Amino acid sequence: MGIKKILIEILIVAVYWGIEWLIGHLFHLKNYHFKWVWTLLLMAIAETNLGFYWFAYPVIVWMIIGIGLVFIQLGARKEFIYQRYWPAFWRISFLLALLVSVCSVFAMNLAIP
Repeated sequence: MGIKKILIEILIVAVYWGIEWLIGHLFHLKNYHFKWVWTLLLMAIAETNLGFYWFAYPVIVWMIIGIGLVFIQLGARKEFIYQRYWPAFWRISFLLALLVSVCSVFAMNLAIP
């Protein structure tokens, strides 16, 4: 069962990558990636692997990162501008989602206490 699930997840990621590549070529967005879609896709895959109990911990880390970025921006520039916040937030969120989804493949059989 585990190998089939991993292959389906790889297929889902490959299909989205193909769709993103096609959209990029049709609309001449050569090096543009939709980081927010990748983040949500990888988090959804991690949630299916981990379940609601264990998935709560990456969500807590994700929210702490978001709040931390707000404080960093307020401390550095003395203002909070969404236009500067969202690219950094989605870039860091993508890295977190990638880490969580890769780790969730190996931890998909964790016991729920």
